[in-house]
Amino acid sequence: MFKQALLVGSCACAQLVIGVSTAEEATGQDQLPEISVKTQRDEQSTTTPFKGYKASTAQTATKTNAKLIETPQSITVVGSEQIRDQGAQSVTEALRSVAGVDAGQYGRRGQDDFTIRGFTQSEFVLRDGMRMFLDQAWGQTEVFGLERIEVLKGPASVLYGQSAPGGLVNLVSKRPTDKPIAQIGLGYGNYQQKQLSADFSDSLNESGSVRYRLVAISSASDDQVDYADRQRTYIAPSLTWDISDKTSLTLLSSYQKSQYVSIRGLPAAGTVKHNPNGDIPFSRYIGVPGLNTITTEQSLLGYELSHAFNDQIKFKQNLRYNTFNFDGSWVNGGNNNLSAGQTTWARSMSVRDIDVQSLSVDNQLSLQFQTASIKHDVLLGMDILHMNSKREKFGTRSLNTLNVYNPNYSNTTIGNFIPTATGHLGTDELEQYGFYLQDHLKFGNGWNVVLGLRRDETSLLQKRPLLPTPTNHTPRRLKADPGATTGRAGVLYEFSSGIAPYLSYTESFMPEVGNTSDGGMLKPTTGKQKEAGVKFETADKRFGTNVSAYEILLENVSSTDPNNTDFSIQVGEQRHRGFEIEANGQLTQHLSLVASYTLIDAEITKAGPSVANTEGKRPILVPKNMANLWLSYDLSPWLPGLRIGAGARYTGDKAGDSSNSYTVPSYTVLDAALYYQTGPWRFALNGRNLSDKEYIVGCNGNACYPGDPRMVMFTANYNFK
Repeated sequence: MFKQALLVGSCACAQLVIGVSTAEEATGQDQLPEISVKTQRDEQSTTTPFKGYKASTAQTATKTNAKLIETPQSITVVGSEQIRDQGAQSVTEALRSVAGVDAGQYGRRGQDDFTIRGFTQSEFVLRDGMRMFLDQAWGQTEVFGLERIEVLKGPASVLYGQSAPGGLVNLVSKRPTDKPIAQIGLGYGNYQQKQLSADFSDSLNESGSVRYRLVAISSASDDQVDYADRQRTYIAPSLTWDISDKTSLTLLSSYQKSQYVSIRGLPAAGTVKHNPNGDIPFSRYIGVPGLNTITTEQSLLGYELSHAFNDQIKFKQNLRYNTFNFDGSWVNGGNNNLSAGQTTWARSMSVRDIDVQSLSVDNQLSLQFQTASIKHDVLLGMDILHMNSKREKFGTRSLNTLNVYNPNYSNTTIGNFIPTATGHLGTDELEQYGFYLQDHLKFGNGWNVVLGLRRDETSLLQKRPLLPTPTNHTPRRLKADPGATTGRAGVLYEFSSGIAPYLSYTESFMPEVGNTSDGGMLKPTTGKQKEAGVKFETADKRFGTNVSAYEILLENVSSTDPNNTDFSIQVGEQRHRGFEIEANGQLTQHLSLVASYTLIDAEITKAGPSVANTEGKRPILVPKNMANLWLSYDLSPWLPGLRIGAGARYTGDKAGDSSNSYTVPSYTVLDAALYYQTGPWRFALNGRNLSDKEYIVGCNGNACYPGDPRMVMFTANYNFK
């Protein structure tokens, strides 16, 4: 079956493409142009730009062009206009306004870190509706290349297979547009921030049936942390060919290379805990200057093919080949506290060289028909995911201790490379075949019912040449072959006033690799969510709200078997209950809003004997309360071309370690922006954390991670069209 999918995918020519950027009209108005794609396929409306801060449709929740107001599950869309206005430089920064999401809980370490509803979801990222790679958490996606970011809250295995129960983030690439774009931009800011960008799109023939887009950006910056810097280059060409009024093909490709010094945590004593020597400067670097540089390279190449047999039957196939390489090292502080004098910290250097290749194919057949007075939108699908992750290096090098108050980097002693004893060297091979069925029923002038069922067959093989068995110390292979059936059900009623209450139930699963002491394989961890909410959308669809309450139960969490530490037991359980309220869109003709509030009551309800002290505790990196506000006001009626923006972000207390022995304090930061449009020029000045507040975003045991300092960025863009 896997080979057949490859043959199907190879029939379409793969051509390098480039796509990404936020375009603006040459009319002098400070807004994105209304860009349309020349095709009759409704699905494209979920990949094209939308004006303002509110989307009306999203594809992630149903893999169809379903309206948000008709979808019985919580989903948030962050569009390119909001990304641009808030000056987001990464996916992490773009997600900070989303209810239920805590983004960047490990600070500025050069990777996309985020949790959704209290669960770490960084490794379960979709790009254009398909899973990325096993080690996605090692990378950071260039946000300039995205048209929108869709955040689906809660379990989502029924459409996408294995994932954690918090939800999914789907990154939607920019594509060729019907309206020509020709734009270049430059930016400069504090900490030596520099960037140069370009975005071009146009037709290649008179009829406009063949269109291209080329987007590129190069950026660099220093950091508040000594010896830390980063450089990134991204290029993404894309091509759309409307073969006929019923068939369309879009080729998507991108290449990204990043080099950066990873910023790690500082000791808890001296940041969030008292230290008699005073506070540790947030500029302190705990690594080895000039040595701890990380290089990542990522390439994507694929296509989206759609064909409408008629108005009721449509076929769509998405295919993508992905490569990713991570090579470099970083320094971690010790797991123990500082030395007796509270000044020196034990350190170790982590070394990684990882190569990942993946191939994804998603085949979808949609059928629209009516039985009696019920309208059906049925989706039949089969997707295939194949990943191979090869770990050339996965280990450590010893380091001497560092005085964090008076560091001396010149006498650093570095030991030889030691492969990780737990056997992380080798390869991971994953194959997943998923078959799913979904029916979106509409009836009674407002009723929407979504039912879904999926069957997954998964094979996960870990080859560990350095991992000994308990008896003879010979290499062994760890294998997991869990099949899983997941489902969903949701009901929503849309009143004519725009109010739509809903109820939903969704499930997830995630394979676990390992064995129990009786020789059995570990079961997948499973997630179950019950959610109730109310949505609202104004008649002009420019403003909307979503209020939801949920409970997520995660079961089969594994921990070390205390009677035989070479094996695991699965008795762990976590329960997350929460409340979210979100509002976005245009309040008045000149005032736009993005606002959210989140309450998460998370608890480890069951724990294995080896981690019994965590039972009844709150998981780390999960704030109980979060709130965000962003306002944008158009001053053009009084000062032509001028707009202002301002906002605040609040994150509540978090547990500092698994035993909840100390707390990471809450923090609030302020942001602001100023925009000016004149003719083909657009100027913007964005500032984040304007008060330059020093704060800790999270702790993991004895390591705590500083938040962003004050960052100011000036950008100028010129539109040739």
